[in-house]
Formats: sequence, structure tokens, C-alpha cells
Amino acid sequence: MTAFTIPMPQPARRCANCAEPQIAQFCAHCGEKRLAPADHTLRRFFEHLFEAFTHADGKIFLSVRCLLTRPGRLTADYLHGKRKPYIPPLQLFLIANLIFFLLHPLIGSNTLTTDLNTQLHYTWHHTIAEAWVAPRLVARSVTAEVYAVTFNPAATTLAKSLVILVVPLFSLAVLALHWRQRRHYSAHLVFSLHFGAFWMLLICATLALTNLVVRLLRSVDVFPSASAVSDSVIGVSLVLMTLYLFRASRLVYTAEPAWQTAARALAMAIIFTLSLQVYRFALFFITFWST
Repeated sequence: MTAFTIPMPQPARRCANCAEPQIAQFCAHCGEKRLAPADHTLRRFFEHLFEAFTHADGKIFLSVRCLLTRPGRLTADYLHGKRKPYIPPLQLFLIANLIFFLLHPLIGSNTLTTDLNTQLHYTWHHTIAEAWVAPRLVARSVTAEVYAVTFNPAATTLAKSLVILVVPLFSLAVLALHWRQRRHYSAHLVFSLHFGAFWMLLICATLALTNLVVRLLRSVDVFPSASAVSDSVIGVSLVLMTLYLFRASRLVYTAEPAWQTAARALAMAIIFTLSLQVYRFALFFITFWST
């Protein structure tokens, strides 16, 4: 006779996320997927990676394209509740920040990093910097060049996170310039985050183009001075920032005569430039006391 065995009931598998019994592929309680052997393969890992990248990638490119070609549109859409197609303002700012520091070795700018030599000789607070650094050099019996070996890498590292300080400084100025419109501070903060992201991409392009022009001039034996190059970059950036802020303000804020918007745009561009100087001092202060 053939013996028949009655299969013993298997205990229900529990969801790895919420520990509820999970019978189907997806948990009925929290939606977590039950893993299969194929989910542990390298192929499935790269499939998930590609899917995640392409999904985020589309939002990134759309957001950056809108940021560069349609000033103020990202802010206006965000404030009106149209947020799904774009990445959030802070995330966009951080991506622009990442792009800037990835390109930093190529463009060679002290705009955000600000090495020790620049802090000691080419900033508005250089006398304060000299007064603080000189005693330290004497106490450690080192030269400024030796101290810079420690100071400069620390400044570059700290700059990646401290640059966010520019945004609240600038947003307070934007609030003051548009206080009659009675907008929530968060609206001005979003506007400032978007403009800050634009500025970092703008300065990357401006400095890359400047380096190219300087190389071309040197190839024909024309050697512009560092001050002339710096003044040109500041002048061009100020004009482009003002134009961008003018168009963005016309879209985000209440309509007003064009000359008033232009005056506010110029004021915001100047204030943003001044905010960068305050940031440079904060960067020096924190780097100095951490090294």
C-alpha cells in the first residue's frame, strides 16, 4: 500500500517591515514587497538602481532646465501647489552646490572656498583676519604658507555645508524689499533657494568661460591682470543676476511698474553679493577656530 502523508500547514511568512502575516507578494498592511531569490542578484540590484536614477533624473533635468530658462517659474509653481514635476527647492540647491564643488578643481575659483591668502589680502575683513592669524603663526612658529596647508583643505570642506548661510541672509533682504505684499517668509525662502541654485550654476559657467578667454588671450601674448579679470567677472555676474531677478520677480511677486521691479532686482543682486562677503567672513571664522 502506498502511504499518504498529510502536509503540515506552513506558518505564514511575516512582513519584514511591519511583521504582519504576508501571504501575497505585497503586504496587505504596509505594501512591502516579499523578496524572492532573484531580488538578491546583482542584476536586480542594477535594475533598481537604473529605475531610481532615471526617475529622479527626469525631475532633475526638468527642474534645472526650468530654473535656467524660465526665471521664477519654479518658485511660482511651488507656491501655487504644482510640485510633483520638480525636485524640492532645498534639494535643487544642494544639487547645484554639488555641481559647483565637483567643478571647483577645473574652474579654480575662490568664490566659495576662499583660501587663506585670499582671506588675508583680498577680502573686506582682511585686517581682522591678519590680526587673528599673525599671533597664531608666532605661537606655532610656522609661516602663512605652512598654515595654509591645514587651513585651505578645511575651508574647502566647510564651504560645502556653510554656503547654505547665504540663503537665509538673502531671503531676509527679499522679505524686506517685498514686505508690502504680506507674503509668508517661506515664499521668500523658496525664491532665495531657487536663485541661489541658479547663481551657483551661473558662476560655474561664467568662471569656465573666463578661464577659456584668459587662455586665449595669453596665447596671443595678452596677459590681463588678476584684478581686471575679477572685476570683469563681478560686473558680468551682477548684470546677469539683475536680469534674472527682474524676470523672476515679475512672475513671482505682484505686478508693479517695470522700473520698480528693475530697482528691486538690482538691489537684490547687490545684496546677494554682499551676503557672499558675510559668508566669507563666517567661513574664515569657523575654519580659523577649527584649525
